[in-house]
Amino acid sequence: MNFKILTLPKPETQICLHRDRSDENQEIVRITAFVVDSAGQELMLETVAQFADAGSARRFVFDFSIESGRIFLEECLNEDGIAIIR
Repeated sequence: MNFKILTLPKPETQICLHRDRSDENQEIVRITAFVVDSAGQELMLETVAQFADAGSARRFVFDFSIESGRIFLEECLNEDGIAIIR
């Protein structure tokens, strides 16, 4: 699996996972979420996970769940100090 889009129910947030290669030719997965903060601004949160091989990256995308998405979103929001509309 090379990509996946999940929609978290509360707050309604889409998270996109996309398998790719870095400039250094490493296997990566970009995890991106689009949220609206408490001031009404649309924000894009993103992190990149690096993998040893394509199979590991594909399994990560396949196994990424709604619960994984919730954890990712919460960690990003806490790290950046962002309050969102719930």
